[in-house]
Amino acid sequence: MKLLIISHNPITTYHNMGKTMLSLFESFKKEELCQLYIYPNYPDIDFCKSYYRITDKDIAKSFFTFKNHGRKVEKVKIKKQCGMFEKASDESFYKNPKNKKPVRRLLRDLMWKCSKWFTKSLEQWLQKESPDCIFVAPGDAMFIYDIAFKISSKLNIPLISYVCDDYYFAEYGKGFIEQLRVKLLKRKIAAAMKKTKMLIAISEEIKNFYEERFGVSSLLVMTGADEFTNERKTTDNPLVLSYFGNLRCNRYVSLSHIGQAIDKLNETDGKKRVLKIYSAEKDKDIIKTLSEIKSVELCGFVTGENFRKAIGEADVLLHTEAFDKENRSLVKHSVSTKIADSLKSGIPLLAYGPAEISSMKHLIKNNCAAVATEKEQLQRVIRKALEDESFRKSCVKKALETAEKYHNKKKNSRMIYKTVENVILGKE
Repeated sequence: MKLLIISHNPITTYHNMGKTMLSLFESFKKEELCQLYIYPNYPDIDFCKSYYRITDKDIAKSFFTFKNHGRKVEKVKIKKQCGMFEKASDESFYKNPKNKKPVRRLLRDLMWKCSKWFTKSLEQWLQKESPDCIFVAPGDAMFIYDIAFKISSKLNIPLISYVCDDYYFAEYGKGFIEQLRVKLLKRKIAAAMKKTKMLIAISEEIKNFYEERFGVSSLLVMTGADEFTNERKTTDNPLVLSYFGNLRCNRYVSLSHIGQAIDKLNETDGKKRVLKIYSAEKDKDIIKTLSEIKSVELCGFVTGENFRKAIGEADVLLHTEAFDKENRSLVKHSVSTKIADSLKSGIPLLAYGPAEISSMKHLIKNNCAAVATEKEQLQRVIRKALEDESFRKSCVKKALETAEKYHNKKKNSRMIYKTVENVILGKE
């Protein structure tokens, strides 16, 4: 069999979504996978038989040159040194906060809709790869759904949808343009559910809500964890709390709360606890906010062996979510991809975020992390996570049990493989 993956990002070892897909498709042979993606970077691992990339810039250029510049990815482009962006100029363009404005999102979708992205080159690539099924990870960009619909119809192959972030039941901002965008997006999601033979959901909440609303067959598959040592880490004098990942969506605000709580603890007892933040963030306002906190060390983005080394140096790992209404709504039914690796690491996890978010529910339900759901709880929870050795050992023991039950990469990937087989064969 052959599966076509359609997504924003390629399969990688350095991006959260890339790593998630890497774990989902671990049970597949290389010859059974091909991928079409739109982000301006390259895979750092030769995981699929073939890749095809069409970026926003390719589409924009096509209006002026009357041809599309999307193309099959050459093998020479796939190497371990690949980063988040192919060119430095792409980073400032894609990370511009103005891109989140409703009018820009609508214009982006309109640009794709008016372009001739389905070129002879892409058609020939699809014919050569000859996929039997599509696995689409769409997000909140409408054009990704259109790409999946078009290819599914053209090749007459079934569609599997992967929902790791809920954009249908989320609450959105006000304003005519935003309301128009949301109405069109929800219409597109509803259309996708009608065409979907199987929904893969990252959380119980998404599975239940989508089954009830759309009557779609669904399967719960949580993110698989990387393989770390299963030795439980104990430290006589734990001082280092480490956070890895994105600071946007106001996560940096929550991190600033944690840093401020650590500062107060350090002032109280004279210890030198430190919050290490590993991120590629370059936004000046975000950097300034965090830099002003004494206990914070901004360590930059790490991948591969450097990432594993940084994980090993942490006494406590951090997961955090934003508390503002809009961002809380967008992640309410999602389970962060970083949680799986954190639970499997053998290092105690401290989580700070609203109690109603699925990520926090997952940790609270399984009693596998030190959890603060309010700012006022932070000093007490941080102190307990760092100073109560029996509590840390208990958290790690339950974290490893939770990782085995929900985040077993091999078991979850086998479920995906069997699901794809059944969908291709027309079985429920």
